[in-house]
Amino acid sequence: MLKNENTFQQYSLSEQLLETLNQLGFHNPTEIQQKVIPLILGGKDVIAKSQTGTGKTAAFAIPICEKICWEENYPQVLVLEPTRELSVQVQEEIFYIGRRKRLKVPALLGGFPIDKQIQTLKQKSHIVVGTPGRVMDHIRRDSLKLQKIRYLIIDEADLMLDMGFAEEVNEIIERLPGEKQILLFSATMDHRINDLTERYMPEPVS
Repeated sequence: MLKNENTFQQYSLSEQLLETLNQLGFHNPTEIQQKVIPLILGGKDVIAKSQTGTGKTAAFAIPICEKICWEENYPQVLVLEPTRELSVQVQEEIFYIGRRKRLKVPALLGGFPIDKQIQTLKQKSHIVVGTPGRVMDHIRRDSLKLQKIRYLIIDEADLMLDMGFAEEVNEIIERLPGEKQILLFSATMDHRINDLTERYMPEPVS
């Protein structure tokens, strides 16, 4: 294989994104990336069983960053994470993957001043990452606009439900536009995950 060959080229990604992946040292997709990137680019709802450390965040961040319309001011993607720590990690990775496209990726976390987050959301925002409680807080305040959301990512779904966020997750989904793509990632699958996916994902690919 040539040293400068990048097998992410198989997904017909933009030059901006391919250059960023090269700079980040992403040359060959991991197993989870090979599985879900084409599905996400193809507009499918996805249920993926995946452990941390498998390249899962990039698996959804790469196609999502590709699909973003930069000119749109309101958020187009909502990423739900169970903890503040995971929210920060995922926000940073998405930011780095989307930086050449100048994507704005605010994080909505508890324990940080909500007024500053409200001010950030008044500016152009492409991908919002946050914990369910703080995201719901912003939705109720109408500081997080949902009308342009086209992609919902529920990450670490089993941990999210273990932590008691089922009610918030359901309410957030109910408030989103009808036309949306849902991507769910979880280390384990049980009846709670099945109930969630059966309710909101009529034809998912897993």
